[in-house]
Amino acid sequence: MKTRPTVQRSLVLDAGLDKLQTYLLTMVPGDEVSVPRAMEISGLDAAQCDAVLEALARAGLMMRLQHDAYVRRRMD
Repeated sequence: MKTRPTVQRSLVLDAGLDKLQTYLLTMVPGDEVSVPRAMEISGLDAAQCDAVLEALARAGLMMRLQHDAYVRRRMD
């Protein structure tokens, strides 16, 4: 049973998500982040970064712009 690669991948994913979360928490309304920038910050791949940012957009915290960047929304 090969569980080690899964564990290593999980640790990389967790570390990447932690880095991205730290960055996203510093954003103020009007700040923008693109998938390539999120990849640079976190070390995650494009699909993972897009999934995180799209989930935040669905939750109402971010808004997707036409040029594939996401902007931090104001919480009213």
